[in-house]
Amino acid sequence: MYSEQDQPDVDLVQYEHAVQRAAHDLQRIVATLAQRYLDAFSRAADPRLLSWRALLEIEEQAFSDLGFQGRHDPAVIRAFARLSESRLPGGNPDAAVDWCRDDSHLPTVYAIVRTMVQANSGKRA
Repeated sequence: MYSEQDQPDVDLVQYEHAVQRAAHDLQRIVATLAQRYLDAFSRAADPRLLSWRALLEIEEQAFSDLGFQGRHDPAVIRAFARLSESRLPGGNPDAAVDWCRDDSHLPTVYAIVRTMVQANSGKRA
C-alpha cells in the first residue's frame, strides 16, 4: 500500500490517519448507496443475490462522489483496493456476488457491502 522509498518526505503516521479518515468516509458513502440497492432488491428477491454489476456500480458511485474526492488526497484514494481492478467479478457481471470470499486483501467496497449483507441475513433468519 505505501512505500517510504516512493515518497520519502511523507509522514507515515499522518498518511495512515488520512487513510483511516478516508476509510470511514468511504464506508459511510458505500453504506448509503448499498442500502438503496439492498432495499430495492430485498423487495423482489434475496439481497444476498446482488449482482457483480450492481456491486461495481456501487463502487463507481462511491469513488466518484465529489465530496469524497474533495475531502481526500488522490494518493490516499488510490490506496484502496478496487473491485473494478480485481478478478473477483469474473466473466459474468450479472451473476450473483460470491459473499464467501475471505482473502486478506478484499476490495474495500466488497468488504463493506458483504458486512451489510451478512448483517441483513442475520436479521432475516
